Amino acid sequence: MKKLIVFSVLLLFIFFSCSQKNRPEITEELKTALRAEAKSFMETLKSVLIKEIQTNGIVSAVSVCSDTAQILTDNYGISKGIYIKRVSFKNRNPMNIPDDFESKVLKMFEEQFNKNQLKPESEYTELIEQNGVYKVRYMKPIFVQPECLNCHGSEEQISQKVKEMISKIYPDDKAKGYQMGDLRGAVSIQKTL
Repeated sequence: MKKLIVFSVLLLFIFFSCSQKNRPEITEELKTALRAEAKSFMETLKSVLIKEIQTNGIVSAVSVCSDTAQILTDNYGISKGIYIKRVSFKNRNPMNIPDDFESKVLKMFEEQFNKNQLKPESEYTELIEQNGVYKVRYMKPIFVQPECLNCHGSEEQISQKVKEMISKIYPDDKAKGYQMGDLRGAVSIQKTL
């Protein structure tokens, strides 16, 4: 009888262990990998834009931003097995509007920025479960750099030709009026675990 009880308990333990999905963890290794992906992506995008500015000028770089940057973003994500994009409340491209999760994190980043607590090394990571599928969501803030001001700065900093090109490509543009070091938005990465 004792053996039957022990055997039954063991079977129940095995059944429950196998029937429940193990909840993945956000490890330091995973965070490090996501951080590296965000950094590599932004460096790649920045180098393409700077090369275009140096080769063909700022007006041409606006076109690169509207076409090439989106293709580069999509291709980068596919090659790395992640979904990646740039998001901002003051978006230029309608594809860069944040979803609910991204909005929550962007608000948090804004609050930290306004308290002078947001740093270049700041980041946010969260595990999300949807319909039994686990995803890690990762966000890293983007700060305005000197070269950004050519297209995202004040009215005085943006040339008339650039303004015309922006209004032609992005009639609902909200991405102007920034100063050096401002919070521009964030890199957003989703990875299925």
